[in-house]
Amino acid sequence: MGKRDYYDVLGVQRGAPSGDIKKAYRKLAMQYHPDVTKEDPKEAEEKFKEISEAYEVLADENKRKLYDQYGHAGVSSQFQNGNFNWSDFSHFGDIRDIFGDLGGFGSIFDMFFGGGHQQQRTRGRDMRMDIEVTLEEAFTGTKKRITVPKFEECTTCKGTGAKDAKVVTCPDCGGSGQVRRTQSRGFAQFVSVGQCSKCQGTGKAPGTLCPECDGRGMIQRTTQIELNIPKGVESGSRLRIPGAGEAGRPGERPGDLFVGIYVKEHDVYRRDGADLLMDVAVSYPTIALGGDIDVPTLDGTAKVAIPPSTQPDTVFRLKGSGMPRGDIRGDLYVRVKLKVPRRFNSEQKELLKRLAEIEEQQNNGPFSRFRKKR
Repeated sequence: MGKRDYYDVLGVQRGAPSGDIKKAYRKLAMQYHPDVTKEDPKEAEEKFKEISEAYEVLADENKRKLYDQYGHAGVSSQFQNGNFNWSDFSHFGDIRDIFGDLGGFGSIFDMFFGGGHQQQRTRGRDMRMDIEVTLEEAFTGTKKRITVPKFEECTTCKGTGAKDAKVVTCPDCGGSGQVRRTQSRGFAQFVSVGQCSKCQGTGKAPGTLCPECDGRGMIQRTTQIELNIPKGVESGSRLRIPGAGEAGRPGERPGDLFVGIYVKEHDVYRRDGADLLMDVAVSYPTIALGGDIDVPTLDGTAKVAIPPSTQPDTVFRLKGSGMPRGDIRGDLYVRVKLKVPRRFNSEQKELLKRLAEIEEQQNNGPFSRFRKKR
């Protein structure tokens, strides 16, 4: 079963402002909160994940633009494994705002997703961004320099968030990295264990906050990265640059950068995998009598022999003149279109009238309507 339209999932119109999208998500998230939902727990889990996936895309300006243009295929590259999971969700601050008053933020993901959100990371967060290339660049391969704003380890505190890199045992969790939360439901109490928000599960917290990063352990910086775009790349392809994502906690390796590549539409060619299709306008004399025409290719020109009496929309195949795919190339398909001049001089008109008369005499051909009574 295919995915539902993200706008339908949140119950908003296309073009809805960001405030309406957040309001719709808040309403649905409250509806499927584990303390208040009347849904089956498994169904509630799937529903909550579905609305969160829709919100992840529509609340982000770039992801929303890709979705509006390409649908679900346009945003699949934004997700680490091609499909949404909680490691792709970047709006936990909004969830904290929604559920903070209920005391259920830490337990929501424990109850719904087995604590998957609360597990300590083993590396920094992956990042995703998109670039566009022309068909010519996709044909030859190219290099692209991109600017990546990301969080990197604060060199002053070495990522600890503490002044002089001195940390102490976390006072909130006692160094365990986890905290227990108790919720009352009628006469029953439910206890959940989640990651400590103060130390992020490390068990260590800054004694005095680092003045450079205000205790975050990271500083946002801008990095220039040069990408090698391979020849023959297809729209929707994704490049992975290991270690180019955000910094992890001290001792962890950084995340990866995933770059989605989208090939712009071309004025002449339409692409189908490694094959290209183009339309070429050919004059009536050449279509009728035959002749050679020159057609542009991505690496020069090629001659196409037009046989006599070629019909419009006839397609000729130029083998090996398409896009590269490994060591081979696809084909270029040339579709013939009849070129009709917008204006005729007197000589051309007379010739057409004469041709119309001949056609009418022979088989009442299609040019008979051009003949005028004299």
